[in-house]
Amino acid sequence: MIRFPMNRALAVANSWREQYNPLRGLTMSRAVALMEDAQRGVMAGLQWLYASELGIEATDPDLMTIIEKTLAGVADMDWQIVTADPESRGFDATLAQEQKEFLESSYNACDNLPAAIDHLVMARFRGFAHLQPWLKPDWTIEHLEPLPQWNMVRDGTRSNWAWNPAALEKPFRSFGAEAVLSPEDYILLENRRPVNRIAVIKYIRSTVAEKDWDGYVEIYGIPGVFIIMPPNIPEGKEEPYRDEAVAAAEAASGALPNGSDVKTLSEVRGVQPFQLRLEWLQKQLILAGTGGMLTSLAEPTGIGGGASGAHESAWVTIVRRVAHKVEAAFNRQYDHRALAALFPGRPVLAQFALRTRQEKDVGAAVESIAKLSTAGFQVDPAQVEAETGYKVTVKAPEAPVPFRNAFKTRVGAFKNAPRVPDGQGEGAAETPAQIEKKRPSAAEAVLAEIAATILDGSVPYEQAIQNAQARLKELDLEDLSKDLEAKLEKAMFAQAQAQQKGTRE
Repeated sequence: MIRFPMNRALAVANSWREQYNPLRGLTMSRAVALMEDAQRGVMAGLQWLYASELGIEATDPDLMTIIEKTLAGVADMDWQIVTADPESRGFDATLAQEQKEFLESSYNACDNLPAAIDHLVMARFRGFAHLQPWLKPDWTIEHLEPLPQWNMVRDGTRSNWAWNPAALEKPFRSFGAEAVLSPEDYILLENRRPVNRIAVIKYIRSTVAEKDWDGYVEIYGIPGVFIIMPPNIPEGKEEPYRDEAVAAAEAASGALPNGSDVKTLSEVRGVQPFQLRLEWLQKQLILAGTGGMLTSLAEPTGIGGGASGAHESAWVTIVRRVAHKVEAAFNRQYDHRALAALFPGRPVLAQFALRTRQEKDVGAAVESIAKLSTAGFQVDPAQVEAETGYKVTVKAPEAPVPFRNAFKTRVGAFKNAPRVPDGQGEGAAETPAQIEKKRPSAAEAVLAEIAATILDGSVPYEQAIQNAQARLKELDLEDLSKDLEAKLEKAMFAQAQAQQKGTRE
């Protein structure tokens, strides 16, 4: 696969265009001509107007906000490799796992995946975006090179693409066969309804409105002053009176002869229409770019809630749709090709995906971990830290009462108690033999507890066997696990009899 010269050579070829400001002398007729050129496949002029350092993306504040919000929404998603539904026809779990592992290693090896995703997202605004994958012999991605839109030319609206290194405004047929791109050379995302098209129209009309508004302010911002001279001015004194009146009007202060009158033009201002015009143009762009009004422009609904809730829902839907288009571009033009080459004749069972990053509820996470621990499961401390953000260590296990630890405690208490002759004194301490004789063995107590969980339906039988083995091992009673199932059934029978007896009583 040919790697286009994207650094020094491309900079030299584009150097003439870097001296060109696309906004200078921009008119509606010029913008329409550029759009018509793009319809014929000549992309350089329109795309330079869109995306250059002085283009509308860097000039129009509303468009800048929408772009940044879109990029942030997609960037807030996590990429992952997902496998097909296990219930789907022809699903092979081993094959799916192998394909998933390859794609994960490939995308992890890419040195600019976030920037590549951003470039594809910009197709929503510019109409299209190309990435050139730089692949290793084993199909692993080394780099995804964003190809500047103004260096692309197309044969019409839906045909082949060619490489235009000097960004010349020339049609497709002007380039040789060597410039034509093969579909294997790029990952393409197209959008037939680019937001920037609306933004260009809005920019031009807004600029005109602002110029007219500036002229209006110059004329009517500071009201004009007219001074009416007093009557019966002596003949030949009109000029000196007029000069004094002009000086007073320009200085906004001064003395006038008795009988003079002052009139201003404030009453002829009326209501200026320019702000309403600019707000309307702004709303058209925001509607096209976000599916609603930005929160700062949300209009009251009449029920106290404003329009921000509905707008946020529409915005989330748009961001998800953009993410799905990015997924589809990667899946169709890289994942399927790579997996078909590496697993010939086998179905494609894994693919790239962007998923919304869920905000974690720490309280809910702690509660879930506590429930797992109560059920007898040991949760990995690293996962606890990842889910809660807390630095944790594992406590030493404590055997539950009335098992061996409790027994040892009672024996220790016996050893430390004052010696009293057997049978003498109130509350005389029991001997270890008496304690052991009066309490069920630890193993029987374990089985009784496990049997109760089976009878109440809280634990399946197979899981209960495993729990019993683990508990006996924890209490150093593994030697008593022989014929465990028979002992557990005996404990269940005893539990059932005790329950029936309790019910009759």
